[in-house]
Amino acid sequence: MNDILRALLTAAGILLPVVILIIGVSMVAVKRGEASHGAGHDAHEEGAVHATATAGAAAAAKPAKAAAAPAGDEISVPQILGLGVGLFVLTILALLAVSLIAHM
Repeated sequence: MNDILRALLTAAGILLPVVILIIGVSMVAVKRGEASHGAGHDAHEEGAVHATATAGAAAAAKPAKAAAAPAGDEISVPQILGLGVGLFVLTILALLAVSLIAHM
């Protein structure tokens, strides 16, 4: 049991700084996005109007395509986080099983 606990502590020691780094980078990216959205709001609108006009001309030249996928098919943030946590847990359990098999 001591080997398993030591392995889990080593894994936690490696993963904890990585998780903290990812959270910090995500927070900085969101704050930069908020700041740029608030500061350059008019410039983004002008670009969107130009892109819409160009897309409208291209759409008029091509035949109409099928409608986009229904809104129910979109994936949400909680679903992504749930899948990520599930895959992480499965990976850790698989690594634990491999480690136990190797030590037997």
